[in-house]
Parts: sequence; C-alpha cells; structure tokens
Amino acid sequence: MLTEDENVGRQPETIRRRRGRRRVLKGVAALLACVVAAILTVAYVWQPPEERDFHSSWSVDSHFVDTPVARFHYTKTGNGAPVVLLPGGTLWSYTYRDTIPALANHHTVYAVDPPGYGYTSVHDEDFSYDVQAMADALSSFMDAVGVPRASILAHSLNGSVALYLAETRPERVDKLVLMAPLGLNAQVNFNLELMRAPVIGEAMTKLMGRSTFASGLSGAYARGQRLTSRVVDEYWAPLSRRSNRKAMWKQVRMLDLSLVDRKLGDIRAPTLILWGDRDTFVSPEQANRLRRRIPASTLRMFPGLGHVLHEDAPALVNRELVAFLGGPPMASGRNGQESADGSSLRHGSAVRSDSAAYARPVQTVSNPVFPWLPGGRGNPTVLRLLVRKSVWAWLGAVVTEPRCR
Repeated sequence: MLTEDENVGRQPETIRRRRGRRRVLKGVAALLACVVAAILTVAYVWQPPEERDFHSSWSVDSHFVDTPVARFHYTKTGNGAPVVLLPGGTLWSYTYRDTIPALANHHTVYAVDPPGYGYTSVHDEDFSYDVQAMADALSSFMDAVGVPRASILAHSLNGSVALYLAETRPERVDKLVLMAPLGLNAQVNFNLELMRAPVIGEAMTKLMGRSTFASGLSGAYARGQRLTSRVVDEYWAPLSRRSNRKAMWKQVRMLDLSLVDRKLGDIRAPTLILWGDRDTFVSPEQANRLRRRIPASTLRMFPGLGHVLHEDAPALVNRELVAFLGGPPMASGRNGQESADGSSLRHGSAVRSDSAAYARPVQTVSNPVFPWLPGGRGNPTVLRLLVRKSVWAWLGAVVTEPRCR
C-alpha cells in the first residue's frame, strides 16, 4: 500500500510517461502525414522527366495516321493478306522486330502502337483505356489504313482487346493469334491489383525509373541474354512519356476481364494460343482453360520460354505463326529451327534477326509478377520503394516550388 507521500511522488513520473507516449503518437502521426502528403504530391503534382533525346536504331518503315481517337504510330511491311500486331503491356511495336520479317513475305503486316503505347498520341486526355474503348480505337485504326478485315496477333494485356474485338466485331477478324493473353476472368497478380488502387497506381507509374523498369522487365524473359541495354532503351524511351505513364495505370484500373470472359464461346475466328511454360506474368495454367472456352482454337505450349516468348525464341514462334496464318513452311530442324529449350542451332535462321548486334545483357533482378515492377509476388519491396521515392520526390517538389513562382 503506497503512502500518500509515495503516491504524490509517482504522479509526476506517470504524467511524464503519458506525455512521452503522446509525443511518440504525435511523431508517428506526423510521419504518416508526411508520407501521405509525399505520395499525393507524386501522384497528382510531380511529373518525372521524359526521355526526349532518344533516337531508335530500329530500321523500319514508320508511319502515322490520324483518327478521331488518336494519331497512331505504326509500321507497314510486306504484301498480302493483312495482319495487325498488338504489343503487350509497357511495350510497343518494336517487340515484333523479329516477327515482322517472317510474316511480311506473304502478308501486309501492320505493327501498331495502341493508345497509350509507343509513339501513338491520343487526342483526348480523358480517353478511358477500357477494353471497349481500346477495341474501338483498333477498329478506327483499321478504318484509317483501309483494312476492313485482318488477322489479329496480340500479346499479354492487349490480348483482351483482340478477344473483345473478335467477340463484338467478328466481321473484322479473320484469324486470331493470342500470345500469353489476359482473357479469363481469373485472379490477377498482386502488383496488378496494387496498380488498380487509387493514388497508388498513379504514384507507382511516376516513380518508375529506367533501372526499375529494366529490373522488372527481366522477369518476362526466360532467356535473359535477349534483354540488353539497347532493348531496354528502346522500350523505356516511349514509356517515359507522361501520357504513356498515365495510360499504364489507367488501362490496368479500367480492365474488366468479365466483359471478355463471358463471350469467349461466341468467337468464331480460327484461334491460335501460344504460351511459354515459364511465363511468370500470366500463369500457363490458364492456357488449357482458355483453349476449352474458345471453340475453334488450338494451343501450342513452348517449354522453356517466358512471357515474351516471341522475343525469347523468335524463329521457333515464327514457324507456328507462318503455319497458322498462311505461307510456305519455314525452315526447321537443321535448317534453323530453335529448340524448345530456347537454344539456337548453328545453321542459318529462317528469320532475319538483329539480335547479333545487341550489346551485353542487362544485369537485372527477375520479377515473377508484373514485368516492370521490382521484387516478387506480394514482395514489400514495391511498397518500400513507393514510400522512399515518394518522400524524396515530395521534398524535391517542396524545395523547388518557390523557384517556380
């Protein structure tokens, strides 16, 4: 039992402890407020620099065409039945640099940058980037270049656009090729969900730098030597554009795969599905499910290839494309076929490739979730990077703001 004097003596100590706890709580609250302010500043105020001085070394016949939706950048190569190529998320038509020569012998190949990709510019900053709007944009591009009907080849995220076009405008699609597409209404990976979150998606895309992009992109390749500094530069330059960063999070956020999934059975176009069994972005487990849902479809699974299977082993993938889309059989076996494990035979390839001119491979850390993000599935590295870079960007904005007045 404490005496009255002892109780009085302990009161100041109790008060000091309470005050100490309050100071800690206030400090934590202030820190959280700073972090939130930093993230909000990055998401809605700060703008990262763009890579304006880059000049692509890709030698190709490049064109632009205006439509009500956008000023489309595209390449046109070859003669014959038209084939339209759509790149995967964060990429542009450069991804088909080894595909175009193989198809151009018997096709007119249009490799197009969709809205928010590559060097295409949308006319309306409020363009929605949902699957309906993207399919409408593709249809407007085909109208502008005078192609009423074509075979469509699409990769990854824009596989959903090609599928939706085939479902809703079957008269425009001759044949359909899907490479590791998003099409089933299945659970998406952690980082994709994170990107859909308001504020977080905006901040993530703005804070992404070249090194972060290169590190994450490596996860899309099973053959790491295919990803070089030159390849990273080709992809990073257009992706660094303000409009393309915005499109990145917006297309992911607006993506409603249920619109695509529920009409898969309505597709009548002959369909070829290509998938690498080492794909860590879109699970290869979806391949057979998708094949069963599309009536006239065929699945080709490639052992040892990753998400960008057409870049991992172009000659091997091109042989399947030429056989399906039409054209003479490509060289196989000892005349230049790439083996399923990704190795190349020494004899001449049937596809002209610029891979021999590539520089040394980029030293990167693989990301098994979303091609440009660091870390792994649910890895807190993403969140740590977001907070750290947001704080620094916010401090930079605060320091430089008086100079802007």
